[in-house]
Amino acid sequence: MTVDSRMNSKEKANHHTCKTLLNCYLREHGGWNGHIFMIDQRTKNYRIHFPACNASIYGELAYYSAMGEHEFSSYFVQGERLHYTVLLPLIIRELQETYATLSHENKEGFTHKVNNSYHKLSIFIEQADKLQFMDYITSEQSLIYGHPLHPFPKNTAGFREDEIKRFSPECRSSFQLCYVAVRSDVFLEEWLSKERISWPSDVEEQVKRKLGKQQRRYRLLPMHPWQYQHLQSIEAVQDYVQEERLILLGRFGPLAYPTSSVRTVYVPEMKCNLKLSLNMQITNMRRNNTNVQMRRTLDAVRYLWQQNCFHNEPSTSISCETGTCTCDFADERLSELFTVAYRPIHFDTSSTYVLSSIVEVAPGSRFSRLQTLIGKTPVDKWFQRYLQISLLPIVREAGMQGIHFEAHLQNSLLTIKNGMPEMFIIRDLEGVSIDVEKADKGFETSGPLFYATNDAWRRTSYYFIVNHLGSLIHAIARDAGIEEEYFWNIVAKALENELRETNNAFVLYLLSAKTFAAKKNMGSCFLGKGETPDFVPVRNLMRRKWGETHADTTLV
Repeated sequence: MTVDSRMNSKEKANHHTCKTLLNCYLREHGGWNGHIFMIDQRTKNYRIHFPACNASIYGELAYYSAMGEHEFSSYFVQGERLHYTVLLPLIIRELQETYATLSHENKEGFTHKVNNSYHKLSIFIEQADKLQFMDYITSEQSLIYGHPLHPFPKNTAGFREDEIKRFSPECRSSFQLCYVAVRSDVFLEEWLSKERISWPSDVEEQVKRKLGKQQRRYRLLPMHPWQYQHLQSIEAVQDYVQEERLILLGRFGPLAYPTSSVRTVYVPEMKCNLKLSLNMQITNMRRNNTNVQMRRTLDAVRYLWQQNCFHNEPSTSISCETGTCTCDFADERLSELFTVAYRPIHFDTSSTYVLSSIVEVAPGSRFSRLQTLIGKTPVDKWFQRYLQISLLPIVREAGMQGIHFEAHLQNSLLTIKNGMPEMFIIRDLEGVSIDVEKADKGFETSGPLFYATNDAWRRTSYYFIVNHLGSLIHAIARDAGIEEEYFWNIVAKALENELRETNNAFVLYLLSAKTFAAKKNMGSCFLGKGETPDFVPVRNLMRRKWGETHADTTLV
């Protein structure tokens, strides 16, 4: 079921790149179609057809995934072992047939990003052989493969070759942050609580030493070292430095550890995450903290607090951003290069893990990291407990208060004690959406936080059901060597019980929808629409017993 451990890092990176490209192609171009994806159930041999080129990829299937995260033992084309650079033109030709208006830049950009992702992945796999997996920060820095249904999950455009190992979490890097003194008249901050950034004494001493008597006129902003160097090349920043609106202080202070998002860092000495701006492309988007994103994040936190979200759920919590700091420049695009969000950490970092990391199979391993954490705990018992503290609280808040979360695997943390789930934690609240029909009428509901009911339902059904549970169930079922449908039946039973007790309309939708909408990551990235993606329907694996007796709904 896994890639041969005797492969070198480049061979493993090639194998995985072929897998993600094929699985994206199958999800978006008819993997349900027997003329596209053919499997011999007896031999597990498969064939994937590319009609535009009249070509086929074939080999042996290691695991069939009902949600589309297929595992392949081998790939061949015309009798030769497949390299992703041979597969890529086949994929692009199919995309050309699907999307009529394409430019040379679309094709070149897509190819470059796949190449970039493959190159980074080979480096990370080579580094991963040396990694230990023990706690929160090692889980943040062990997300080797990334999104399983993205054509270039490890693409980053900005780091030079020598900077990859210095700044990439997958290389277990750590570094001191850089600091900028911002004159008080151009410093802007917003806090939602008394819990604010508190700088360690050595940072305060360094600032005092560098600024002297001027210190009282300035406020401090932390910055990623890469961003610090980048900003110095911008003419407007140079002007502000000349005018002493900004003073560049350099690098010092406690170590910061980049997390799985690359631009957010964990600072153990300060017990917090700092979500820094990083003006580079990670996967398919630039990662600066825009004013809209920060406004949406703080509005979400304020709303959740006032609604006492998860107040009655002792094993479900939220890791909230409590404030933001930035520069108040006339050019908003310049200001966002400086913006930082502060997220204090209150969970047990010795036994809390990022879910996107624990569902991965480490290079050279046979099973996911999750199986090691579960130990001898019966997997059914573990999974039922997991649903009790994750799925059910989420659907209750959606049904009662219309609160929805972008709780994909990378935005979700899990505390595990004695092999069992103890605390489920949602973070990065920029993705919260509120069903306007259920919103507290004391709030202005015209802002970006509020959505029509169907749109809010669609977001949760993708981020938590398709993305989150889809990949988690895939990992558990693959490790156990059984079909994913077995665990989807457990999910359906948990939701059926919830429906009987609460008559929750959102739960009814989850049980009765024919399909859910999943992002077309490949097509959207190809068209340069990463921030406004298209969607494709994927089958609702919980629906079978509900289809004939309940509402027949589809939201795409």
